[in-house]
Amino acid sequence: MASPVRTICVLWWMLAGCALAAATDPGKTAIEFLEKVRAGTINLEPGGDTALTEHTSDSKREQISRRLKRMVMDLGSEPLEVGATRLDGDLAAVLVRKSGSYDPSRNQIFPVAMVKRGETWAAAPVPASFENTGFGYATAQRERRAALQNWMLREQVLQLAVLREQSLAKMRQIIEASLPLSTLSKLGSLQTSERFLTACEQHKLPEILALLGGHANPLPDDWSRRITAAESAVSSLETHPQWRLLMANDVLRAIVHDEEDDSQALVSVACLDASSSDAQKNGPRIELVHLELSKSPGGLWRIDLPENFYNPRFAEIEGEEEEIHDSELLDAFPAKLAKLYPPVPEATAEAAFERLRERLQAQELVNLVRMIRPESDGESARKNLLTATRLWQSIHDPAGGQHVIPLVNRIADGKATAIWQFFSPRDPDRLKLVTISIEQSPAGWLWVPNVQEPSSDDESAWIDEQTTHWQENWRTPLFAESVMLEDLPDDGAPEENQARAVVEAWLQAIAKSDLVAALRLTARLKLPDSQTTVLRNLGYEMAGSPRSSKPAAITGVHSGKIWTAVAVSTFQDDKPALPLYPVVSTPSGPRILAEVDLFASQIRSREFLNKNALTRLDAFPPAVADELREMLKRHQSKTD
Repeated sequence: MASPVRTICVLWWMLAGCALAAATDPGKTAIEFLEKVRAGTINLEPGGDTALTEHTSDSKREQISRRLKRMVMDLGSEPLEVGATRLDGDLAAVLVRKSGSYDPSRNQIFPVAMVKRGETWAAAPVPASFENTGFGYATAQRERRAALQNWMLREQVLQLAVLREQSLAKMRQIIEASLPLSTLSKLGSLQTSERFLTACEQHKLPEILALLGGHANPLPDDWSRRITAAESAVSSLETHPQWRLLMANDVLRAIVHDEEDDSQALVSVACLDASSSDAQKNGPRIELVHLELSKSPGGLWRIDLPENFYNPRFAEIEGEEEEIHDSELLDAFPAKLAKLYPPVPEATAEAAFERLRERLQAQELVNLVRMIRPESDGESARKNLLTATRLWQSIHDPAGGQHVIPLVNRIADGKATAIWQFFSPRDPDRLKLVTISIEQSPAGWLWVPNVQEPSSDDESAWIDEQTTHWQENWRTPLFAESVMLEDLPDDGAPEENQARAVVEAWLQAIAKSDLVAALRLTARLKLPDSQTTVLRNLGYEMAGSPRSSKPAAITGVHSGKIWTAVAVSTFQDDKPALPLYPVVSTPSGPRILAEVDLFASQIRSREFLNKNALTRLDAFPPAVADELREMLKRHQSKTD
């Protein structure tokens, strides 16, 4: 049998709907008032955002302001909606509901008193009160105010009980739809943990809540805390290092240990995060996350989060006192990871080197892990994994990534060694040769990242010889398809559509950081420093591309007899950059002369650089540089 209170509340809700339909204006104004309170933009001056009377003292106004500021935390970020409105002539009482959270305890009812002046409704500045509105003090008027104020306070309590009950029922429905109770009841502690990890990886909040105890009746005592932590983690991982280990897409993780008794269990998860700021600063490492589980009286396993999932600083504090050095669990991680992502050997050494290069430069670390040769020794396997991750990390460092340039390889007796140059756009002159080793197994060729020494004297001698050779010649393979210019045609500038196509392809290669594709579109002069200059200019553009706030766009084309110059608009850190790309005809088709970098700018330093770039054409007849100089002036005049 329904309780009298619930019956009254249900009838009240039905009547409230009719009242709301008849008078939406005070309700809308009440929500606008609360939204301004929430945003901290409420104007408490007389005639501002409230019905505050001009006779209110400064001290009283400051008291009201402090009270409204205290409401901000209760208002939270959930949506507001009108629950009910009661009208009495030029007075009204509005109850505004805050719902939408998975936590019923965070639902609120906000009573707002409303005063009508002419055709306009305004909210009283004090919640649930007509105080300081200047409304008359005659007996009849006081009785009207008191009746509405009493109604607000009484119905606030009744509505809040109904709202929280409805919210709890809705929460359980959402959780049930995500992970049915019948399914959860069949899961053991390990399966529950696996399901929790999957839900975290996929950011499925309802399923996470189910595994945190959302099916329990009654709910866990700290349910509000569990919901808050999970909701916050799903919305932002950056301030929650422990949640990041379980949720971030670029973290590799695997369960390395589990144990349970009748009512409790412990699961240890090893996590490799190569993309966090700490990993970039200190190098990658494998971290352990220990999850405790408990069984409810109904027989359901649930995750009981460690304290550092609630308090991000707790991990730092505890780490100073109880740092975990569980080498056995850490050494078990590579083998567990290999079961999740089995190695995929290549049939030939050449194919393995090419696949390895592709996967080093790809965004997904997991595919690179599939190239690593399994090790029977856990410590060696862990070193292989960390070395591979460190190499991948150097390529994808947001502060300045690198590009793999294969130079030479050697295949002998089931082992192959390659020497690669790691090119950095931020430091295009830097030499960084890396030796890569792969080995053959019955299944095919796989990578051995942590090779410390050559396997033979022959290999050692070969590495020394090749290192010496490539120190001076590592740029040569990059420029294999770049056209060397010894002269320029007097009358054979590329057509406009051809020049546009070349520059568009160049801009796409820059945006993708495709070094080889960009160089394929270049021509270069027969000067000792041409290769270095091209790489430096290219490196500047590739390093700036990730900071572009808008896509690069062609803004014009200047045609001449020798050159067709293409004007482009780009932005770096919201600052405009206006390059002019000189395109010239070559036996292989139109190409960009990237070492002559020109920009539209009246800054004296840029004028000097433009002038200096044009001096690279001094070996040609004066008309060559003069025509390009004139195009630059036209480009500058159109951008002034």
